[in-house]
Amino acid sequence: MDKPRNLLRKIAAIALVILLVVVGYTWTVREQIARDLIAEQLAGIGVPATYDVTEISPERQVLTNIVVGDPARPDLTIERAEITLSYGLGVPEIGRITLVRPRLYGSYTDGELSLGSLDPVIFAESEEPTGLPAWDIDLIDGRALFETDFGPVGVKAEGQGQLDNGFTGMIAAIAPQADIAGCRVARATVYGDLTTTSGRLTLSGPVRTAALNCPEYSGRIKDVSIATDITFDADMAGFDADASIAAGAFAGPGIAAAGIAGPLTVAVRDGTINSRFNLAARSVANSNVRAGEFSLEGGLRGRDQFASLDLDAELSGSQINIGRGFTATLAEYEKSAEGTLAAPLLAKIRSALGRKLVDSSFTAAINARKTGDIISLSLPQGSVQGRYGETLLSVSQVQIASTAERTPRMSGNFRFGGGELPALVGRMEQANGRSIFRLKMAEYSAQGSSLAIPELVATQDRSGALGFSGSVQATGPLPGGEVRGLRLPVSGSWSSAGGLSLWRGCTQIGFDTLAFANLELRGQQIALCPASGRPIVSYGTNGLNFAAGAPSLNIAGTLAGTEIRISSGAAGFAYPGAASVKDLLVSLGPQQEENRFAISELKAVLGEDITGSFSGAEIALFAVPLDLKDTTGEWSYAGGVFEIGGASFELVDRSEEPRFNPLMARDAKLSLEDSVILADALLRYPGNESEVAEVSIQHDLTTSTGFADLHVPGVLFDEELQPVDLTPLALGVIANARGSIAGTGRIDWNSDAVTSSGRFSSESLDFAAAFGPVTGAAGTVEFIDLLSLTTAPDQKVRVAAINPGIEVNDGVIGFSLRDGQYLGVTGGEWPFMGGTLTLRPVDLNFGVAERRRYVLEVDGLEAALFVENLELGNLAATGTFDGQLPLEFDELGFGEIKGGLLVARAPGGNISYVGELTYEDLSAFANYAFETLKSLDYDDMRIEMDGPLTGDIVTRIRFDGVRQGAGTKQNFITRQIADLPIRFNVNIRAPFYKLVTTLKSIYDPSTVRDPRELGLLEDDGKRFIPAGAPLQPAEPVLPPPINPVLQDRAIKPDDISDNALGDEEPIQTSDSEDVP
Repeated sequence: MDKPRNLLRKIAAIALVILLVVVGYTWTVREQIARDLIAEQLAGIGVPATYDVTEISPERQVLTNIVVGDPARPDLTIERAEITLSYGLGVPEIGRITLVRPRLYGSYTDGELSLGSLDPVIFAESEEPTGLPAWDIDLIDGRALFETDFGPVGVKAEGQGQLDNGFTGMIAAIAPQADIAGCRVARATVYGDLTTTSGRLTLSGPVRTAALNCPEYSGRIKDVSIATDITFDADMAGFDADASIAAGAFAGPGIAAAGIAGPLTVAVRDGTINSRFNLAARSVANSNVRAGEFSLEGGLRGRDQFASLDLDAELSGSQINIGRGFTATLAEYEKSAEGTLAAPLLAKIRSALGRKLVDSSFTAAINARKTGDIISLSLPQGSVQGRYGETLLSVSQVQIASTAERTPRMSGNFRFGGGELPALVGRMEQANGRSIFRLKMAEYSAQGSSLAIPELVATQDRSGALGFSGSVQATGPLPGGEVRGLRLPVSGSWSSAGGLSLWRGCTQIGFDTLAFANLELRGQQIALCPASGRPIVSYGTNGLNFAAGAPSLNIAGTLAGTEIRISSGAAGFAYPGAASVKDLLVSLGPQQEENRFAISELKAVLGEDITGSFSGAEIALFAVPLDLKDTTGEWSYAGGVFEIGGASFELVDRSEEPRFNPLMARDAKLSLEDSVILADALLRYPGNESEVAEVSIQHDLTTSTGFADLHVPGVLFDEELQPVDLTPLALGVIANARGSIAGTGRIDWNSDAVTSSGRFSSESLDFAAAFGPVTGAAGTVEFIDLLSLTTAPDQKVRVAAINPGIEVNDGVIGFSLRDGQYLGVTGGEWPFMGGTLTLRPVDLNFGVAERRRYVLEVDGLEAALFVENLELGNLAATGTFDGQLPLEFDELGFGEIKGGLLVARAPGGNISYVGELTYEDLSAFANYAFETLKSLDYDDMRIEMDGPLTGDIVTRIRFDGVRQGAGTKQNFITRQIADLPIRFNVNIRAPFYKLVTTLKSIYDPSTVRDPRELGLLEDDGKRFIPAGAPLQPAEPVLPPPINPVLQDRAIKPDDISDNALGDEEPIQTSDSEDVP
């Protein structure tokens, strides 16, 4: 037994020696072994590193100057790493690991964290459970720097203890500036204590940032501090957090707050979230409302990886006041609605809200759900209370549900206003798979305006499409007018696919009164019908469309207190598109005095700008005796300006016996801007398009005032244009005019009256009149009422010459014209044969057929000049005559001299024959008598004239105190009878034109001009052509000479025979005896 034991001891001793030798050798080369082993392990995991082995002992191992990664850009450096070993019954175990001043460098780009060459170790797959290792760590001055997409982040950490349970330390992180999702974080920091318990890591400390600015979202917040106590699960898959938020000024899109504060708890794990919060914001405001405090208290729950979320919260606000923006918006709406019924209603609402929403409050309960793509929101109850506790708005059982593909669906009830605010009541409910919304608004009125919605019902089907019907009643002003008792049916539908459509059937629009400017319509119904298969109004992806028609229009009312009637044939409207109205007729005034505007066809093209045309228009104003006919043109409406261009029309005198012939205009234009009408036209004579007058019109619709300026640059009368072309009144009165007339006129009007005036002048106008040719008529005629052709009193016109058979020169005619038919001749005066010829004042009415009487007074006519003017070279006469020639024209224009008388002044005069005579076939007694009587003196001569101007004038010449004159032969007989009283009575019967031209024609028959050539007499030469009769061209045939043989020689007494006057009665009447 001992041998085996001794052997065993020896073996053991040998083994011990060998072991000691081995151990001794190993101890001797331990550091080299350690280097080789560490190098082999690092190479095995692919981590490049350098280090110094400072100490290898059974109790601890120390490495220094550790560099992992590229020495030029290391991923990790550790100044000293010390691992202590602990020995128990088994193999040695790692004790405490001490890391002195480790420095870690990493990056975070494109959502991935990288630690460089450490990635294969850190992110290697492992079957070990996730969590903190059970290492006893002593971390001294550890730091890290991460370069991220948002900016650099620096971290510092210290602490000691077992990492998974019992570690205590601290951590600090700072990001000087970080740009995250369009926001810039200024100096974000985290300071906190780190502790671990049972594998769970807890961070306690504040998270702060100086400012967070998000320009892309118009948001910013300052001085954010979140006191955080967050504990992560052992597997780091979830956490629990308690936080207290405190932030300074906050501003977001349309909202701002002075500060936000409150507690918040969050638990996140296994794809779920549970949170409770009680947050309050101070001095919350946007442009529309301000609140002293706004709070949100409730909870948020989520599950299924947050696919489902539930929010239950209570909202409340206090010290609520209307913001300046809301007040300004209402004021802006009110201003933009100025002149409409909405303006006083908005003013009343703005005033009422300004009083009631002062330090008001609101409360509401809200439940929100998100399940997949379905989002629902419900408000079980909510209300807004005024300053004194009155309820201004209340909602209940409100539910809203929507999906990405479906239109939101709503249900619930609400009540708003009352008192000084509109009283609206609405109810939303579900029935048969549809949502039904009912709205009513009681009549709300202010300053003569009112609005009411008796009922409006809207339905929504499962697809989200809406249908609605109801009516609106309104009273109040409209732009430029007013409506009372408007009844507007409302019906239509809306869907996300089809958009909005209104009125798919014919709609009756009714009103009690409708007024625009001075137009007022009463008690009317207008039917509008849609095009087949289309609504009247639609709005969708193709924009706004409007299409309606009316079989006819028939409305009536008043315009500025004047009756108006509007009728038409078929009317159609479309936008964008066109509008047309057929047979439009607008009548103003009582039927017996109506003004008519008839348009055959009115068209419009409706788009961004509105353009159109009209044709066949006729305009007749009762007060203006001129009508526009065949009016056509183009019109447009753009930028608030209505314009007519390229218009043409015919201006026609409406009178049964027109005073003016039609004139035409081309390229006339009109504009309407700011209720002011401007129009310009150039009137032309249609025959040769001669320019007659330029017309410029301005009219203010708001004041019913305006004017028209007329400018006549100079109407030239020549072969192509005569007065009779412009006015039929010239027919039989004036012809063969040569010269021009120029002038200006003005027509002014307002709501009470129309006035007009004008001045027209001619420097020289020649023409042929019924009483003879007129030369050099000149002067200015002033009209005080141009429309009625009424002149100022006592107008004067100078006349160079008038020749009714005996030319008179350099005269002046005074006259006045009233209403275009009453001519008051104040008189005319001409130098006449050494004296004067004066026309007595006379009043004439050209508007009716009447007898017209003129009296021409002769004062101081010198017989010598009279004979000289007649160019009777073989006669001489002396003496001065006074008298008068009364002329009278009947209703048919036949004239006569009645009681014409010329009386020689004392002491009388002489008549003598001074020409050369040929005494062929004269008896001795005849020769003696002619020599005796070729010169006669007279003491008194009376010339009496009576008879028709177109027939025979009876001229009775009586010589008293006749005796031989100088140069006569005297004998016994003449001397015996010289002292006897002798009277010669000579009667002449001849047509007037022959009478005044006979003597001259004896010597020069070529001077005779037939008045029929001038259109002054009928073809028979016996009747004047009445004014207004159509002009018939006369053949230019001169009457035959009285006796052709007399043209080339001097006359003798026998030549003056019955044949000299053709078939007329003998010159001498029964008052004289026949001369043998």
